[in-house]
Amino acid sequence: MLTRIEIDGFKTFERFSLDLEPMQVILGLNASGKSNLFDAIRLLLNLASSDVRSSVRDLRGEPVELFRIQADGSRSTRMAFAVELLLAPFVRDSWGETVEISHSRVRYEIEIELRQVALGLEQLVVVKEAAYPILSDKDKWFQGRKLSLQFQQAFLKYGHSFPWLTTVGTNGQRRFQIMPDASGVGRSQKATHAEQSVLSSITSAEYPHLYAIREEMRSWRFLQLDPYKLRRPSPTTAAFELEPDGANLATVLARIQTETATESQPKGVIADIAASLTSLIPGIVDLDVSLDKKNKEYQIEIGDRDGISFSSRVISDGTLRVLALLVLMYDPKHRGLVCFEEPENGVHPFRLKTLMERLREGVTDLTSQEVDETEPLSQMLLSSHSPVVLSCLEEGEALFADVVNVVKPETGTVSRKTRIRSVGTSQRRLCGSFK
Repeated sequence: MLTRIEIDGFKTFERFSLDLEPMQVILGLNASGKSNLFDAIRLLLNLASSDVRSSVRDLRGEPVELFRIQADGSRSTRMAFAVELLLAPFVRDSWGETVEISHSRVRYEIEIELRQVALGLEQLVVVKEAAYPILSDKDKWFQGRKLSLQFQQAFLKYGHSFPWLTTVGTNGQRRFQIMPDASGVGRSQKATHAEQSVLSSITSAEYPHLYAIREEMRSWRFLQLDPYKLRRPSPTTAAFELEPDGANLATVLARIQTETATESQPKGVIADIAASLTSLIPGIVDLDVSLDKKNKEYQIEIGDRDGISFSSRVISDGTLRVLALLVLMYDPKHRGLVCFEEPENGVHPFRLKTLMERLREGVTDLTSQEVDETEPLSQMLLSSHSPVVLSCLEEGEALFADVVNVVKPETGTVSRKTRIRSVGTSQRRLCGSFK
């Protein structure tokens, strides 16, 4: 779970920090920085998996445009990020090895530099990287929240005091130092021309906490649902986890039904998804997924109150978007952070409150007294322009983004930066009154 993010030198962010709850909705005008925050989180996800140049390819803008424009009009050549995380109690690697995590509150930092090389070429390199435990007496997230005793006992562990990754400099040369968790051998890597993060190279539980940090960041999801792809059948060989554009929605539904079906409930969790869909889209009473054996494809069908079934090819864009969200929330394998823009699209305003309630039910409840440490930690970050969505939120869930001018008296220059602030109860009521 992502509990805090800090950004400096990236797009519209300067010395920016934001603490996050399991459920958050960012509201604000266009060009206020909501999408830029999503881009920063996406970049961190990419950096945990691949090299720096590949990590910036699917972001909006050329690599040089990702660096902040400074007050004098020039661009910064460095960007820095830090995240604080709550790790799950166990991590399992690709070879099936499961390792217990003895320290669940961690901080990861990375700094990237833009360098000019021969012939005007630009190079992106990692110049600093660190990962270390957050000590219990320094953990402001834990101290500032009302967590149930059961949640604390299951998920809050403070068993380490030394860093797992640092960047050190000797004789003008920087090196990344990787330390073992307990017994074992650490290693060192040159940091002079690092074109990928150390974290992306940790591909097994040999270094459990570093691997757990990597897997937490790699679990972050970004939904950019494409109605055209949502309504098409999906092959039996498609991925079992929902793709960002939703192209494999039917295959995911088939997998969920197979994994959760029982003798008394042959549709498994699909029946629960159908019930939630009915509460959001009047007239829908049933949901099915069928296999076209000839074409080896799965097809979604939705039944109405008149007993007529319709394939996903003719279902409305809004219904498909809602269905994809519900599938993700009800998927037993779902974990981590989900970023999704404008959940109100395609949903009638009278049904938005129900939708927000369903999404809230799908995130981790920090105050619950019924806690299962094997249940994945889940979190949702939404962006919206809707005052109706704002009026549906509970205390602490609403954030407001805007851009402010920053004046430097010593130079007389002005720059602009994004800020994101919590929206109080009275402000929510005021905004909600305009719906």
